[in-house]
Amino acid sequence: MCRYNLRMEDGLWTVVDATTQRPAELNGVPMARMTWREACDMVDLLNNLDRISFMSKRYETSTRATA
Repeated sequence: MCRYNLRMEDGLWTVVDATTQRPAELNGVPMARMTWREACDMVDLLNNLDRISFMSKRYETSTRATA
């Protein structure tokens, strides 16, 4: 399941964090009031960053267990 999704608000798009149901933020900037293309790109970017973070933590845990 992806953490970030899109929601239309007033004809523009917002990237929503599924864990909080609030607009996602990147470096403190709310990902809101974007065009469809911008919002789609941001959803892809944020979901990929989330996957990388998850996998790096998983890798770190597994290397500690084998050390």
